[in-house]
Amino acid sequence: LQEWLATRLDSLPQGARHLADPGFKLLSHCTEKTNAPASPKTWQQVFAAFGLTLSLVETGCCGMSGTYGHETRNAATSKTIYAQSWQPKVEAPENAGRLLATGYSCRSQVKRFSCHTLQHPLQALLAQLKTTSPSHLNNMHREP
Repeated sequence: LQEWLATRLDSLPQGARHLADPGFKLLSHCTEKTNAPASPKTWQQVFAAFGLTLSLVETGCCGMSGTYGHETRNAATSKTIYAQSWQPKVEAPENAGRLLATGYSCRSQVKRFSCHTLQHPLQALLAQLKTTSPSHLNNMHREP
């Protein structure tokens, strides 16, 4: 998704480039970081095109790994892995409302163990667009 969006940045309406910036932070899915290492930086480019900051947070695996963390035999290990890397960052007060996560499994793990809901980067971007000016969304779908 971010790769496609990055190819469309030149067609953004000029007004869409100046949004209120809460200073988002990205927690990337570990498989995505391994298999598509440019992905986090591409998300940064997309956010920057809208005048938004997106910091990359260093994390390891969240411990879910698809359905791994849901399996009874893996539950304790899954929780331990989450506690070692993601949990301190997710539960840090200074990150409240600023963290985004690309992986569905990662977002599920955060909800499961920290009772927080993290948005996907696209959800956060759309929310910023709607908050700042609903008219920008009407112009976004048009091809140049």
